[in-house]
Amino acid sequence: SLWLKSQCSFATRQRLVWRAEARPPLLRPVGMPGPKVCELGGGGLVLPLGGDWEQKWPQGVRIVLYMLGLFYCFAGVAIIADVFMAGIEKVTSKKLRLWDKEKKRFYTFELWNATVANLSLMALGSSAPEILLNVIDIFAKGFYLEGLGPGTIVGSASFNLEIIIAVCIISIPVGQIRYIKDMNVYIITAVCSIFAYLWMIVILSVISPNVVEVWEGILTFVFFPMLLVAAWAADKGYFSSSASEEKSHLHADMSPEEFLEMEAEIRKKHGEHLTAEQVLKVLEAMAVKPTSRAGYRIGATRAMFGGKRMKTMARSSLARKFSFIRGSKVVPFVSEAETQDEAPLCWFSWSGSKHAVFENAGKVRLQVNRGGNCTWPARVWYQTRDGTAKADEDYIAASGWVYFAENECQAFIEVEIVDDNAYEDNEDFFLTLSKPEILAMDGGKQIRAGLGEIVEAAVTIVDDDDAGMLCFESDHMTVNSPLTQDSEIRINVRRMGGGSGEVSVMYTFETDSAVKERDFDGKDGKLVFGHGQMEAFITATIKAVPRYDAVDKFRIVISGPQGGAKLNDQRDGGADKNILTVMIEAEQGSKDRVDKFKSSMQTTWSKSQVGHANWASQFKAAISVNGGDEDDEDCDPATKADYIAHYVTMPWKLLFAFVPPTDYCSGWVCFISALIMIGFVTMIIGDMASLLGCVMCWPDEITSITFVALGTSLPDTFASKTAAEQDAHADASVGNVTGSNCVNVFLGLGLPWMIAALHWSFVGKDAAWDAKYQQAEGLDWLGPKGSRKQGFVVMAGSLGFSVTVFSICAVVTVVMLALRRKFLGGELGGSAASRWASAGFLIFLWLLYIGLSSGQTIAEMGGLTCPNFAS
Repeated sequence: SLWLKSQCSFATRQRLVWRAEARPPLLRPVGMPGPKVCELGGGGLVLPLGGDWEQKWPQGVRIVLYMLGLFYCFAGVAIIADVFMAGIEKVTSKKLRLWDKEKKRFYTFELWNATVANLSLMALGSSAPEILLNVIDIFAKGFYLEGLGPGTIVGSASFNLEIIIAVCIISIPVGQIRYIKDMNVYIITAVCSIFAYLWMIVILSVISPNVVEVWEGILTFVFFPMLLVAAWAADKGYFSSSASEEKSHLHADMSPEEFLEMEAEIRKKHGEHLTAEQVLKVLEAMAVKPTSRAGYRIGATRAMFGGKRMKTMARSSLARKFSFIRGSKVVPFVSEAETQDEAPLCWFSWSGSKHAVFENAGKVRLQVNRGGNCTWPARVWYQTRDGTAKADEDYIAASGWVYFAENECQAFIEVEIVDDNAYEDNEDFFLTLSKPEILAMDGGKQIRAGLGEIVEAAVTIVDDDDAGMLCFESDHMTVNSPLTQDSEIRINVRRMGGGSGEVSVMYTFETDSAVKERDFDGKDGKLVFGHGQMEAFITATIKAVPRYDAVDKFRIVISGPQGGAKLNDQRDGGADKNILTVMIEAEQGSKDRVDKFKSSMQTTWSKSQVGHANWASQFKAAISVNGGDEDDEDCDPATKADYIAHYVTMPWKLLFAFVPPTDYCSGWVCFISALIMIGFVTMIIGDMASLLGCVMCWPDEITSITFVALGTSLPDTFASKTAAEQDAHADASVGNVTGSNCVNVFLGLGLPWMIAALHWSFVGKDAAWDAKYQQAEGLDWLGPKGSRKQGFVVMAGSLGFSVTVFSICAVVTVVMLALRRKFLGGELGGSAASRWASAGFLIFLWLLYIGLSSGQTIAEMGGLTCPNFAS
């Protein structure tokens, strides 16, 4: 102190004192009050960059700059969070090949269950800024609870549950409904999302008021894996009689054995007589794997900031992305009467939009569903329509009324299929629903009916008059070179899976190490199969050439099948041509030499590209508008908004392009690197938000539930909106909200609170803690004043009040969704009146939460207090 007085001026000494005051409580001298973050000597972990010079700027200028900087940081954290999500997508798509000892073959397994992935890594990626903000705050503030963390978790949960679901409700076209399909998992996450916040109230206000004990912190964190187990069990059907549907999807890692399993399932359903070609036709019609939560999130962020478009996303400008505020431009399949404000009481829809039937099946049976109120008898008109399939030639035209009795929700119609002996490609025809009617009156008033989501169904007729598939018996054959005279060989070409009609195929000879007319001889030609003929032969001559060590080869290629025949795409050459390699070896050749030759050729054939240069593509996407998609015919041209958003956020994109591509280490390197960068940007957001709130005279509690919660949740808003519009059900949009909210508490608060509680449990006597809490009110749980044991203090106060208000709003929201499901048929969509009424009510709940929580905070503070701004 004497040295300080002798060496420094008063101003310098005062500045050093202020800097000491700005340190976290663990580092600040005991009893020394600190300046606010926006006052002289104050500061956060990183900001203000200009130090006290910046603290002297005018208040209005700082408000504008900090607000712009905060939202620019929100853009940055959204971009890197989606790089993080891309790594998570790679990690969770990992597959394992395991050996089955009983069946003696390999199986390919998906390592991650989709539900567990959504609630663990996917939720971490979606909520990484909020979660890391809490973790960083705990360490940065010396294991004291200060700053934006808890308020951001609760504020984000309120925004997610009320605003995002409100947006999803009004995003559905008028008259259409989206309902949650997998209620098992939804119920688990919805109950847990409410329980998580009730648990916060219990531990902060009931069990150990204003203190989080070690066991409470550990249990809060342990609830996270317990949630994953419960959701997994619900997904597998352990809590009900039915498990969630697991669809089989074609993927690059599929083994031949797994393909055979899928083939067996199709044969079991459609008949054992199917050829491999017919099975493949059915597989092509199967639904593709639905877009994941990561896909929607990445697509939404890229669309917002002029990045590379996802194919799951609509190619539209930023103005069209906000069209849900003005009203959707999507035209629903509804009758003119349904355009009125009054919604239909019930609606009719096909069970699916695509169906397949084999030509020899005789008829196809389709299901018509009735949704909504099924109390009264009703009917709907159906009629067939030609596509590539023609009435009377391929099917028998049909039309008529489909009748539903009282309380009947399903009915069936049948269409006759015409079977002929001519080979044909797959052909389609369509069935359309119209004229919905309810056959009852309600008090003399006609009860209205409407049409649902699927009013036209396509039926594909798969031809069973197959001309067959042609192939060699093997991809290679070995012949011995004659010693004394030329010999003739016959190469068998087989016809499998059908023998209808006359077919032909061209064949040619190709030289390799064996030279034509020296080692072999053969003439190119055409091989013809008659009706019912199942094999034919190509002849070649092997020349009598003395051979000792050498092994030569030539190839025979078949291509250009005619008459409806196909080539076996599993053979060498694929579907366009089949290649037979003929090996000519000595009559008494050496097997070791032959094996060595094959090994050498295998090495040549198996050469692959050394890695994939994804770094270049990452930087190209970072510097190009829409990621360089302007040459893609499937993409709309970049708009002015795309250019502005891209160039404004280009610095972030260039910085994050240094994150290793997802190809490395199955995505884990990208995962870890992106997580580190998210932590860095989150530190800046924490400082920027604190500075903004401070210069606006707002406490952190209000800043966290407004600006920070909105900014970190905005990408999820657009991702959920897209999921609601594009998915047939509401699981991805509604279910992910409830899942994220409970994960945020169990992981986002459970982890840092557990760490802080353990820290204060094991750390020795701490003078700073004593100075802060020994005489504080409301900590009687730790003992009498002056002799309290150390613990992790979380003052309930405004936080507890905020959690209580949110919990009430959450219960009301879940009840409202349940009522919508009961009376409207689904959680999202409905008539214009019901959509806007529901959305308006949810927005009111959010504003009520913000108003009450902010009012409580201001009341506890005795009013808003502004910092001492430097003149």
